[in-house]
Amino acid sequence: QVGPAADQAAAEQDRSAQAAPADHAGKAGSTDAASQVRLVDLGNRIIRTANIDLEVGKGRLNATIDQATDVVRKAKGTYVGSSTSVPSGEPASGQVTFRVPVDAFEPVLRELKGLGTYRGEKSSTDDVTNQYVDLNGQLAAWRAQERVYLRLLDRAKSVTDVIAVQNQLQQVQSNIERLQGQLNHLEDQSSFSTIVLQLSEPGAAGPAGESSGRLARAWATAVNGLGVMAAAVLVAVVWLTPLVVVAGLVLFGLRVLRRPRPASGSSQA
Repeated sequence: QVGPAADQAAAEQDRSAQAAPADHAGKAGSTDAASQVRLVDLGNRIIRTANIDLEVGKGRLNATIDQATDVVRKAKGTYVGSSTSVPSGEPASGQVTFRVPVDAFEPVLRELKGLGTYRGEKSSTDDVTNQYVDLNGQLAAWRAQERVYLRLLDRAKSVTDVIAVQNQLQQVQSNIERLQGQLNHLEDQSSFSTIVLQLSEPGAAGPAGESSGRLARAWATAVNGLGVMAAAVLVAVVWLTPLVVVAGLVLFGLRVLRRPRPASGSSQA
């Protein structure tokens, strides 16, 4: 029962292919314009990310985050999220994530680097142009298939044909939704670049305080290690003491048994 619907779909595609040359002759100008637009849309698709490490002045962590947010918003970027940590007696630190239009990536990056003392960065690029073009081609083919089945559905004359065409149409539309989702993701990732700022304030105690802190932690670790070793020795002594006592008794018994006895004949003489 599915066979006639599939044959009709194939015949419909053949008729569309035969009609294409005549239709193309009448719409050459519009086709050229559409092709140019399509080439622009299928330009290079590159996903860019950058992770910048900055040191800011003491007490300037939140103010720096606000300044960075203003820089990104002026470039029509978006604030994604942030996290800060202010541990007792240690430098405050934080992380903030932004997404900026790909055209504004470099200018925003330069401006953000000026908000503190530059300590380094990690950046990466991922060229997804081939994947994007391939997905677009697959999507165009599936949409053409969808149009064929929609025309067949309008011409179906029996319930059997309607069911057969709808089953095929559902599979085609499922593939279209899957491909469209992948394309939307690539477009979003390649249209907006990601910038992550790692911010930290200088320590209040300075290097000497940090050294003394490391020395204290090392001393505590050594003391804990000695305590563990002493406990292990004590446990060994407790377990070995009964064994030593038993071994001593056994040795004493063996010596008693091996002690030579005086001969009875020599004593009677």
